[in-house]
Amino acid sequence: MPEAFTVSVVVASHARALRLLWLLNALEEQTLAEPWEAIVVHDYDAGTAARVIESHPLARAGRLRHLAIEPGTGSPARQRNLGWRAARAPLVAFVDDDCRADLRWLEGLAAVAREQPGQVVQGATRPEPLEAAVMRAPHVRTLHIEPVGPFAQTCNILYPRDLLERLDGFDERAITGEDVGLSMRAKATGARVVAAPDAVVYHAIESHTLPGILRQNVKWRHLAYLVKRHPEVRGSLTLGVFWDEDHLWGAVALAGVVAAPRAPAAALLALPYARRAMRRRGPGPRGRLVAAAELPGQFVRQSGEILGLATGSLRHRTLVL
Repeated sequence: MPEAFTVSVVVASHARALRLLWLLNALEEQTLAEPWEAIVVHDYDAGTAARVIESHPLARAGRLRHLAIEPGTGSPARQRNLGWRAARAPLVAFVDDDCRADLRWLEGLAAVAREQPGQVVQGATRPEPLEAAVMRAPHVRTLHIEPVGPFAQTCNILYPRDLLERLDGFDERAITGEDVGLSMRAKATGARVVAAPDAVVYHAIESHTLPGILRQNVKWRHLAYLVKRHPEVRGSLTLGVFWDEDHLWGAVALAGVVAAPRAPAAALLALPYARRAMRRRGPGPRGRLVAAAELPGQFVRQSGEILGLATGSLRHRTLVL
């Protein structure tokens, strides 16, 4: 008779074979006493899948399966849907392939799920301490989330399988923000997002060039679809329009820079953004000097995000910047 699993871990993976291996190694060390399984949905070639997934000790122990899709056909929403629908446990935990799970991660999520049945359980996501030095780079990407956060990201969250079935999973029309949309629909059914602060994953800290981070942030334009589909998201936005305060002051600064050639005094609109940006490396003289050197690149990066959102706003006919 097949083993009865308590939790199924679902991972959507693309172009991160090495980080996926680190995640699987971390899952191998989980302290959860009850049986659990992991399902990876990916678009890797057969050789990579064999080397990273099929030969892993978790696979040999019968706890790891994988589903391969054709390259170019995947998205986070589609891959996670395939994963949870293949799951054999009543609880489904999602984690991203650029995260490393603490050894008590599953134990922490399952404990809260038992205490509060039927609810969505969000763990803590923190920058990877083993990569802390990367934070010195000017353009980095990572996540720091202490539960319960407003967006219920799937880098560290658990859903009851029956709730996923009632919701029909993730909205595959969403290119990004699909996890936020799922949580909004879950809340509409009466479910709550509850905290599991001891269930920790460590998110990769990745450094990018300025052109690279601009390419990464092209996806910002798709967030307008999320806001159009779920207007309640506006409650978490600054003034109901701006994604955060940085975008508010970045938009003001961008307007000032655009207007300055005809009205030089408009350049003063950039001062609030510049003051905020000068504090990003700390209050000391060295931190301010580094922040000043990075300010032009940071402004270009922020402007790219805002313009991306403006493009999405036009497409979906809803204003978000």
